[in-house]
Amino acid sequence: MTTKDLTAEALAGFSVDLAGALAYQHCPHYTSSPAGMAWLVGAWLRSTGRGAPRDVRMSRGYAVRVGDMLVSVADAAALFRIQ
Repeated sequence: MTTKDLTAEALAGFSVDLAGALAYQHCPHYTSSPAGMAWLVGAWLRSTGRGAPRDVRMSRGYAVRVGDMLVSVADAAALFRIQ
């Protein structure tokens, strides 16, 4: 089974300067959609000082795989790294 590449959506979230605002309030997609979750992960990567996202794909449940990192997006206001 192939999964959709969501790197473009994550890069869009990464490129937005939120200036301390909550990312989920500025997400242009439904936050429960794959595109919305990828956008939130991109914004989270920037806010935590990590590098630009590469190879972004959905994982099981409310999780997004970014390269070798797995990020939980179960709560759009509190993303965290699972592994």
